Amino acid sequence: MGIGLMTGYPILLLCLNALDLWMNSSFEFDEPVENDVELMVILSVLLQMFVQIFAFIAVFLMLSNTYLFQVGIIGPLFSNFRPTFIIHPVYMCATVFLGIYRSGELLSGVPTWELWDSDVYVAMSIMHKLVAVLYYYLNMNTVMKLGDASLYSKAAWVAIFSSSSIAGGTRNPMNEGTTAS
Repeated sequence: MGIGLMTGYPILLLCLNALDLWMNSSFEFDEPVENDVELMVILSVLLQMFVQIFAFIAVFLMLSNTYLFQVGIIGPLFSNFRPTFIIHPVYMCATVFLGIYRSGELLSGVPTWELWDSDVYVAMSIMHKLVAVLYYYLNMNTVMKLGDASLYSKAAWVAIFSSSSIAGGTRNPMNEGTTAS
């Protein structure tokens, strides 16, 4: 696990989020190319799905570099990053539903600017954008949390688990100050 690899995944995730943000802002307002409307509409939805899948893979690979993941203690790790793992499929579903609706309308001959006359489309688009904000925030929050050097150190985790077993309780060492009996 070299430093280049550890900094590469956050940069990759940032680029994927930026690409997804660009697709969100352009696909809904740009008119598809006249001669290949069907191909462009379907490719736009598929491309955005692939970007989101690769973003999930990047998050998973960042987590796999942590000490807890490498030794198989993934419970505290996944419980701490649960919101990130929940938002990925939610955002992906919102993107699919919006993409299917937009594709259906565009393929039936509705011009892009007339999509905004549909209350259903406007509501779906607003919900998609709200979920997108949470998705981007949680991805960047995950990157910031995974920047903590103690997540990659055996000595830090041994000390935390040793002190919690001496105290007679167990705790999630990722949640500072949280103790359970």
